[in-house]
This record gives sequence, C-alpha cells and structure tokens, in this order.
Amino acid sequence: MNVTIQNISRRCSRPIRFGLVGLSGVIVNTVILWGLVRGLGLPVLLASALATEVAILSNFLLNDRWTFRTAAHQGMVRRLLRFNGVALGGMAITTAVLAALTDHGYLPLLLANLLAVGAAMAWNYVVNSRWTWGHGTGDRGRGTGDRAQPAVIDGLSSVVGRRSSARRY
Repeated sequence: MNVTIQNISRRCSRPIRFGLVGLSGVIVNTVILWGLVRGLGLPVLLASALATEVAILSNFLLNDRWTFRTAAHQGMVRRLLRFNGVALGGMAITTAVLAALTDHGYLPLLLANLLAVGAAMAWNYVVNSRWTWGHGTGDRGRGTGDRAQPAVIDGLSSVVGRRSSARRY
C-alpha cells in the first residue's frame, strides 16, 4: 500500500474543508450575535437562536458549493432541511457532552467545550456526508469525485461504494 501526500490530501480534503466552513460559521455566529444584542438590543437567547440559524445557513451554502460540490445532489431544499436537522442534532450533542464533562467530568469549561464541539463536528461531518449529500443513501461512490477510492471519515479509513463479490456468512 503506497501512501503518498497526494493520496492523503485527496482523502482528507473534505473533512478539512468541512472544518474550515465550521470555523467560518463560528465567525458568522459571533458577528451576528454581537450585532443583534449590542446593535439591535435583542435578548441574548433570541439573538443566539437567530445567529445560530444564520450560521447554519451560511455553513450549508459553503458546504454545498465548496466541500461537497462534486457530490450527487437531490433537491437543494431537501439538502438544506437535512443539514439543518443534523445541525440541531449537533447542538444537542454539544450541550449533552458539555454538561457531562463539566458536571460529572469536572473539566474546565473551555476544554469541555472544545471536546463537546469536536464531538458534534464529527457527528455533523459523518451524517451530512452520508445523508445530506447522498453518500450512503443508495448512490454511494457516484458523483463524489472519489472514484470508488477508500474514503476517510474523521481519520478512519473505510471503503464505501464498493460491493463485495464475496458473500459473508
């Protein structure tokens, strides 16, 4: 098995792009939150919900056009609704992991938050890459730009889109 920098780069490009889009979402969320609270005087919780949704929409558009641009697409509205649902699941994961790590693990808040966000990001990437953009919904390996190569999901190598000719008993 010959591992080259080009192979590693090709296999890691989507997770890296997804992470960069996520970082841009943090910036969008922060700017919108600040503007809604300080500029418009909205209550923090309402402003946070609105800022989060704006960041989710921004992340969807960037991921749709950049991260998964070569992926097989069903309708845009369907992808958006799926992405939004996955993001809400990610928020629930972040909240649950953060609570567990601070309340029961006694970790410092910022370290616990970093771990919680990491867990949610892994969830978001895996579910979105398989469900929102069609990998794993019956159209595996087509239109993904991967050419039926082993895929890397969060650093774990697995073969997707290949049917084994050998039967498993």
